[in-house]
Amino acid sequence: MEACIGVEQDLDKAISKFTSLNDHTDKVLHDIVEQVENLKKEIAKQPANTPLSQTQAMVVSELAARVKKTVFQMSTEHRELHATVSKVGKTIDRHFIVDYGSVAPRAESFCCDENRPIMEQAIAQHLYRQGLEDVGDSLVAEARIPAVERTCTFALLQRCAAALAEGDPTPALQWVEERGQELAHSPLPFTLHRMQALKLAREVGVVAAIEYARAQFPAHAARHERQLQAAVCALAWCTPDAPPAPPHYAHLLDPAALGAEAAELFIRESCALLRLAPLSPLAGGVLAGARVIPALHDIRTKMAHPHVIAAWGDDELPLEVDLGEDGGGYHSVFACPILRQQASEQNPPMRLLCGHVISRDALNKLAMGAKLKCPYCPMEQAPAEARQIYFS
Repeated sequence: MEACIGVEQDLDKAISKFTSLNDHTDKVLHDIVEQVENLKKEIAKQPANTPLSQTQAMVVSELAARVKKTVFQMSTEHRELHATVSKVGKTIDRHFIVDYGSVAPRAESFCCDENRPIMEQAIAQHLYRQGLEDVGDSLVAEARIPAVERTCTFALLQRCAAALAEGDPTPALQWVEERGQELAHSPLPFTLHRMQALKLAREVGVVAAIEYARAQFPAHAARHERQLQAAVCALAWCTPDAPPAPPHYAHLLDPAALGAEAAELFIRESCALLRLAPLSPLAGGVLAGARVIPALHDIRTKMAHPHVIAAWGDDELPLEVDLGEDGGGYHSVFACPILRQQASEQNPPMRLLCGHVISRDALNKLAMGAKLKCPYCPMEQAPAEARQIYFS
């Protein structure tokens, strides 16, 4: 997450600089073009083949010099912009690993005679679950894939979710009404009715939305009182002449945000009701892999560190052992939180009066004469008051 934030900050700087440079360049070019046009009109008023006056020649010379200076300045600013854009690429290269081949499974393992049919079936099933039945049928036929479950039930759910994302709750409402008793304790019915009421307010009018709310909301008032109140209040900003809505109503008045929220809730609740996995095996595998590969790469990098390799040769573990809630936690080694170095006999862990522990090297570097301020809390002490900790 920190890597993403770092890249986003550099990208925002590049976009801001580009926008500022673009506005400045447009203004400067507009001024120069206007001056050239004015000078051209003034010269055109004179008879043909009439030599320029001394004043006009001086104006033309100054204008040409200004154009040359502006072109040079624009070229310099463009080079500076290129450096800013290049910094974004360098930040991405520095924060993100390009090659995950060392920890990711080899592509050949998916193409072997044993795994290839499984992979093809997973792809076909994913297509069916996404509602792409024609594409799935073509893949099954051309690749000669064995029988694949079409999962038409999930395809229906996917179509309802797609309609919700586009702002139409009608198909999902029909599906929910058929299973009203099973969804009696689910927030899904109220969410869909709220979306439908706000849709009526936008497309038909507030009166129609209020009539719909009176018919549908009372059954959900006890469990969703606050959300119901917010939805009814949001109707006040659905009129044509309504002023800008307060920020806390922006989500309810945004059809795209409301549809995305309803679609996610519909897939989750409907899959739980029908005992279906919300993700296909292919989508689940991709999601799990995307989350675990960075952690695996980080582990591999740390295990290759010289300090860790040396630790394996001793009678101690290079990590903290978690023995559960009743077992407690045992440290076989201590890593200084300040210098990020493992403790040793020459650089042992030292406990400060406040209870925080740092290495002796960090203590010596933080000490200022007879005073030492803890790097984690405001407590001050003398360096000599720190006590060495021993691990057994």
